[in-house]
Amino acid sequence: MNYPKLRIFFCIFLALSLLVTQTGCKKKSRQSKQTVKLSESTKTIPVEQLMPKATSVTGKLKAHVSENVQNEYMYGTLAGQYGKYDTAETYLRKAIRMEPLFIDAYHNLGLACYKQGRIDEAVAAWRKTLELAPNYAETYYNLAIFLFDMGREEDGLTMLNTCIRYDAFHLKSRYALGRIMQRRGKNKEAIKHFRAFQSRDKGDVKVLIALGELYLLEGQLDASLKEFERAARIDDKNPNVQYQLGVAYHRRGLLDQAILNYRRAAELMPNHVDAYINLGDIYAGRNEFASALASYNTALAIDPTNSYASRKAKLAEEKLLEK
Repeated sequence: MNYPKLRIFFCIFLALSLLVTQTGCKKKSRQSKQTVKLSESTKTIPVEQLMPKATSVTGKLKAHVSENVQNEYMYGTLAGQYGKYDTAETYLRKAIRMEPLFIDAYHNLGLACYKQGRIDEAVAAWRKTLELAPNYAETYYNLAIFLFDMGREEDGLTMLNTCIRYDAFHLKSRYALGRIMQRRGKNKEAIKHFRAFQSRDKGDVKVLIALGELYLLEGQLDASLKEFERAARIDDKNPNVQYQLGVAYHRRGLLDQAILNYRRAAELMPNHVDAYINLGDIYAGRNEFASALASYNTALAIDPTNSYASRKAKLAEEKLLEK
């Protein structure tokens, strides 16, 4: 099957349909009027009931269905990628009617329903996916997102951990687990997940920053600096990267370099209060109280309620008056 030609054809179709919608048609998309459909039974479904009872794969993946079924699936998948979830649903349901054991179609149908606010149908489609393929890692991730949306973090974690049991390098799950462990102060657990992420993708700036922050908290200054420097090589216009580099150099006592990075962070994000406060702290430590006061006052102009900047500005002003 010639997928590139199919993709080009469908992209043209979608572009034309969007153009018609924007220029002439007054019809409103079903998605713009969507009402969330979520029953209490789905909202509170025990996590055990979301787990499949089956232990072996009984369904069919896209490589094992007919070409006609694959075509409908591809149309539906592409429509979903372009945000046309109602169209995606139509094609995916047709693919399922043609092949009732089509694992991938059920999974993507769940996504299409979820995006349209039909949560009950989405969860039902994902449960069907796992019934046909209990090792389908991505579905556990989607169920985790559903559970997080319901405020059920512990159950969401159960799903994420199940996901990585079937796919140890599922990057979205590793990132989510790393962030949650970082927020909970479980730094070593967070580092483990981010390192697993990096074993497949070494260039994700968000992960590099997260690891750098965690290494700082663990007192591993060299490791922290290494992560931030790698992030800067990839995206040197990211204000958070520049700020975190400043923090790492500051902690290492390399103050001239820290000043350069804090200034760069402030250039890229003029309302970066912490960059100005840290600059003030360096200048105050060097007895350069005029520069310190200017930095603290800039921070206060951005955030007049910042008590630390206010207190330090008063101290810097007093030191200037003593001279």
